[in-house]
Amino acid sequence: MSKKDKYFRRRFGNLVGKIESYYHHFDCRFIPNLDDEALAYLLAEVKGIYMLDLNETEITNESIKLFTKLEYVTELRAKGISGLTDACAEDLNKIKGLELLHVKNTGITIDGLLKLKDQRQLKMLLFSNIDMECIHEKMLLLKSMHADCEFIIDGKTYYFEEPDTF
Repeated sequence: MSKKDKYFRRRFGNLVGKIESYYHHFDCRFIPNLDDEALAYLLAEVKGIYMLDLNETEITNESIKLFTKLEYVTELRAKGISGLTDACAEDLNKIKGLELLHVKNTGITIDGLLKLKDQRQLKMLLFSNIDMECIHEKMLLLKSMHADCEFIIDGKTYYFEEPDTF
């Protein structure tokens, strides 16, 4: 057994041998210091997850690549993860089955979200936005790509009737 395997067996001893192939809710919020390497270890045998909850963990863009290998991730909750940026948009775009994406208080901006052209099945997108000046044009672009999607910006539903309204 490698040193790395021994480390993770000590760290996640209560989970070793109990990881399933499919999960309805895989909640990682309460795993202390969860980073990319630890998440990769936990997901090694997982094939699909309905709701993956990573809120406020220490993962980075590297972990998003892991989700592209799964059969599906229907809901990805990644609120408050400072290690996520627009650089992971290409991998977010490859996640199969994504219907809900929660990236509020991350480094993922509306410009990164505009790269999610293949995520046509999105039903809800929750994110933060600092620049409210030119948001309406970008929101119209998002809406054209995701016609059936609800957009929640900083906790408020975005309405398209009037420019810059919540």
